[in-house]
Amino acid sequence: MGEARFLLRPRWLLSHLLVVLLIITMINLGFWQLRRLDQRRERNDLIRDRQELAEEPVEDLLQAGDGDAAVATARYRPVTATGSYDADATVVVRNRTQDGAPGAWLVTPLILGDGDRVGIVRGFVRLGDDGEPLPVAAPSGDQTVHGVVINPSGIDGTAPRDLNPFLDQADVLPGLVLAEEGTEPSDDIAAVPLPELSEGPHLSYAVQWFIFSTIALVGYPIVLMRVVRRRGKEVDDPGDPGGGDDPADPDDLDRELAELLRRDD
Repeated sequence: MGEARFLLRPRWLLSHLLVVLLIITMINLGFWQLRRLDQRRERNDLIRDRQELAEEPVEDLLQAGDGDAAVATARYRPVTATGSYDADATVVVRNRTQDGAPGAWLVTPLILGDGDRVGIVRGFVRLGDDGEPLPVAAPSGDQTVHGVVINPSGIDGTAPRDLNPFLDQADVLPGLVLAEEGTEPSDDIAAVPLPELSEGPHLSYAVQWFIFSTIALVGYPIVLMRVVRRRGKEVDDPGDPGGGDDPADPDDLDRELAELLRRDD
């Protein structure tokens, strides 16, 4: 093993450390994707289970001033909301996409019978020629909206910035109602669907990260052994003047790895 002592030089030790850190990182990324998969499955089961429940008036499930626990209990439950729209208080939630098109959500407060308000996600509108979301007026008069409760804090992107000033008002229920298809009379606004009940790419991503980490774990020692063998041949070659005195270079790893990849091709 004397010919492999150069692998303990500082530059090589740094190379070993970087490979170990890379392997640890890839393994952690694989487990992170598995955790994401578990979360997606739990959410899908929650949606399925709660969609089987009977509709209830939203004010029976949520009250103004309720906390996160109440919203979590009501999340994805079918509800009705009866009242009249406060059209002037419509909130435009920007940076939304649907069916590949950029646009925005229109969230209009519905004034309930007890005076409290609940934000109705009326639907998605596309951007006009001026780059602004198309304005679609809320229906007038008394309305009964059928939909499901969603948690505003679970909406990504810039939605919290757009929604929080409205949700922080004292007479506003903490959850939003996602209106079902057919609620809006205008063709310029499309209902926002519930999250797709799929597992997404998380399992395949996890498998890829574990494969990459296995390749590094197995391949790195193989490359090191090839470097050691090549260095030994250089030392034993009488035609190599002073070959044994040349310091081993971690760049040898690049050459060996390239050779391995060419052979695998």
